[in-house]
Amino acid sequence: MSTFAFLGILLLAASILLFAYQAMTAFMEMGTSNEFTFENIRLADILDVSASEWSDRISIVYLQSLAETLLTIPLALLLLAGAIFFFLIHAFTSEKQIRNK
Repeated sequence: MSTFAFLGILLLAASILLFAYQAMTAFMEMGTSNEFTFENIRLADILDVSASEWSDRISIVYLQSLAETLLTIPLALLLLAGAIFFFLIHAFTSEKQIRNK
């Protein structure tokens, strides 16, 4: 197994665990009421406020919108995208092994 495959598996497991954690906390907060509120953990929630201020100071509008998107996208989706990226790198760079029967 290559390093890229290992990183992909690691990011996929982190994404699944984070999603399961968010679902469990939503069920625990629901209690006896019928209100199910699922709140995503975002990168902006984890990082300091200065990261958001840093993205506002980017002079190029396209890069600023990309930085704000990466800060506000749910962290589970960001980890899943990273896992898919590393799996694709592994698929295109690994040696093709043919089994002889």
